[in-house]
Amino acid sequence: MTLEPTYGYFQLRGQVVGMISDKAYSEGDNGTWNRIQFGVKVSNNSIVYVELMGSKQDRVKMHKKIGKRVDKDDSITVPWSDRYSERYSSYRNSFNVRLNIDKNSEMSLLPYDSIKSIHENLTDGTIVLIKGSLQIEEYQNKIQEKFVIKELYDCESSDDSYSNEEAFFNQEIIYLSANNGKIQTKLIYRKHGDIEIVPYEFSVKDNDLINYFIENIQPNSTLRVHGVIKHYVPTETIDDYEVITGSAVKELVITGGSTNSIVQSRYSNEDLEDNRITGSPFEEEKQDEKVNEWGF
Repeated sequence: MTLEPTYGYFQLRGQVVGMISDKAYSEGDNGTWNRIQFGVKVSNNSIVYVELMGSKQDRVKMHKKIGKRVDKDDSITVPWSDRYSERYSSYRNSFNVRLNIDKNSEMSLLPYDSIKSIHENLTDGTIVLIKGSLQIEEYQNKIQEKFVIKELYDCESSDDSYSNEEAFFNQEIIYLSANNGKIQTKLIYRKHGDIEIVPYEFSVKDNDLINYFIENIQPNSTLRVHGVIKHYVPTETIDDYEVITGSAVKELVITGGSTNSIVQSRYSNEDLEDNRITGSPFEEEKQDEKVNEWGF
């Protein structure tokens, strides 16, 4: 059985923090690569950190544009210095990042150039809408979530508009089991040409939703779920002061999913040891109509 990747996406809206930190922007020797990392404050006690890394290349592969998509079968390779040449305007690189923070006009740039623009134009306090790739990886036996920027928009809003929390994710999973408010899953990624199978635990706060998984989804089935990103520090107001009352919490809480995405018992336990992978992270997602209160 050929394994297919389980790609995830996220969307945040909130107030930028951390741009003045020395760790916000970094680059390699002679500017061969660069990286940006900053926080998005989505509520008074919740910050989600996003990032983007880019590098210079001798040549850049460009694909023919078809509306908002690209034709993977029609591509050219151009020198780095010609990556934005007018003569190649009908082509674009699949890893472009869309911005509208530079002179308030939307641009489509390679990650390396996008990072430069973010570093030069984005400031703390700006209200932004960010969309991107949710990457859950295992590093040195620890699971980590990366929120990689794909689109960044400057929202002309008041300073307190981030008080309405907006931190969502959408992720395809391989479902294993459900109990005690947790969903056990496996996720599949391509990394450096090989596959990486990552065990990951999602949270569920709705007991009826947990029961839905137990009663309707078979182990090793695939389906797409959605929910909220919960990265926060528990606080309580005491004598008009906001006081931290517990340790930081980092979890992805499933609130629903799509019945149309379910493939029951898609893999066996042996399949999940396979070292092959197919699929593309750039395929557009289809929107499904809700059929119950959780979206299934």
